[in-house]
Parts: sequence; structure tokens; C-alpha cells
Amino acid sequence: MKAIAKTDDGLVVPASVQRRAGIKAGDRLTFKVSSQSITITASAPIYRPTKAEWAAIHKGEAEIARGESVTLTDLVHELDRNRRKGGKKTTRKGSR
Repeated sequence: MKAIAKTDDGLVVPASVQRRAGIKAGDRLTFKVSSQSITITASAPIYRPTKAEWAAIHKGEAEIARGESVTLTDLVHELDRNRRKGGKKTTRKGSR
């Protein structure tokens, strides 16, 4: 598809080209310019944590600052131990 750039308009990417490229409304785009060409690529969306996630992040950072951190290996072993923890076998009480 070809288009003519006019002085009174900005450059418009036709809807058919946007559909073929998979660009949707609200997508973030990056423009790379070199001589006689412009490359447009879709940027990855920026993740914004929720308030609860921010609170958990700050709580974790404070614990690390106090030296209350646990290594990933220790965490995995602790979770695995609790999951595999066996109980004592007892006899069932009969109904009365």
C-alpha cells in the first residue's frame, strides 16, 4: 500500500496495515528512524503493581534490610517439608 504525506496532516497508518501488523488501539509503539525508512514496533506493556503488591514489596524490602531474609533454597525445603509432613497413625474410634 502506498500513501502520500501531506503538509497539513500527520502521518497516518492505514487501518488495514495496522490489522496486518496486529496493532490494536492502546498498544505502545516504538519508532526507529534511519535514512528513508521508519520502523514501527509494538512495545511490551508496562506492568503496574496493585496497592497490595506494592505493600508486600515494601514489607519484603524492609525485612531484607533488617536481615530477616530467607534464601530460595531454604524456602523450597521448608515448603516441601510441610507438604510431606506425615501424621501419626491412630486407631479410629468407633461410633457409640
